[in-house]
Amino acid sequence: MKIKPNYSDSAFIVPGSVIGHLTDSNATPIAPLLYALSKIEFSVAEAAADLRISEAEFVSALTYWESTGAISLSVSKCEITDTAAPKKRMKKVNSHPNEHAQSSEDSNVTETGKRASRAKSKLSSELPTYTTEETARFLEENRRTAEIIDSCENIIGKIFTTAETSIIVAMLDHLSLSGEYIMLLFAHAVKMGKKSVRYIEKLALSLVDRDITTYAELEEELARRELTESTLKEVRRLFGIGSRAFTAKEQQIVRNWCVTWNFGIDVITRAYEITANSTGDASFPYANAILSSWHDAGLCSAEEVDAYIEQQNAKRVSDKSADNSSSFDTDDFFEAALKRSYGN
Repeated sequence: MKIKPNYSDSAFIVPGSVIGHLTDSNATPIAPLLYALSKIEFSVAEAAADLRISEAEFVSALTYWESTGAISLSVSKCEITDTAAPKKRMKKVNSHPNEHAQSSEDSNVTETGKRASRAKSKLSSELPTYTTEETARFLEENRRTAEIIDSCENIIGKIFTTAETSIIVAMLDHLSLSGEYIMLLFAHAVKMGKKSVRYIEKLALSLVDRDITTYAELEEELARRELTESTLKEVRRLFGIGSRAFTAKEQQIVRNWCVTWNFGIDVITRAYEITANSTGDASFPYANAILSSWHDAGLCSAEEVDAYIEQQNAKRVSDKSADNSSSFDTDDFFEAALKRSYGN
């Protein structure tokens, strides 16, 4: 038998791998697949109505063809409204602050207990995987989720795969994070040059493990992280570190400088200059000892540091020659600080 296709004004491509699955015992009807291939992007409700089947049947068919590798789904583009869909009830999340405020007192108690239980439990390194059907059902039960997913796609500049969409759903459902929280995470990741949803997943898990679960808490933590990152760049330039990665200890030292002690790069620069002049080397421990002594002295700004140095020099002026009277003698002062830093 031979046929001659009549393409008329349009045509669409069917993946060749589909042929090999037409005789599978568990193969689902091909009509939903052909419909989807002809549309690429569509409404599940409209598709089910056009094919005169339920939305659950339509989604089930596409889920099967996705499992064969013939297609990939982006569930965030589907709006499920069919009440006949199988009901494996998932906990509903109020992802918007106003929605949360309108929930009942019992819901608030349940949510509080859930957060406390989650905080006490040891989180795994990955979120649970949601099937395409489970993801679609969550979208049905939580209407704002599609908007959150679309916003995250716009932030990161790509359309999510089914697996990536599942991660967003797991953040909302399993971790009980708000949509605003998740969008802020994505914005932070892009700012840091990280566009991997898996990276954002691991970041979310680490934050929740530290009980950073509200938008306000996240804002504060990300501000600290971004301050540390920008300071690390300046410290890399100052100390001539080059392209090598900072050690964990060096990162913690720098975080201490800018976050714990609240020193700006101008103060860190002064500590570096004294270190280089006194030792001839860009020594992290020596600079750390200097900054530690300034912190102990209650200094915060570069102006306070300059006044402090001038005061220390004035105490030594009688023992200095005219050529060195403007320098800061650190030998005795910082030797003790260095010993204290090393615990000697």
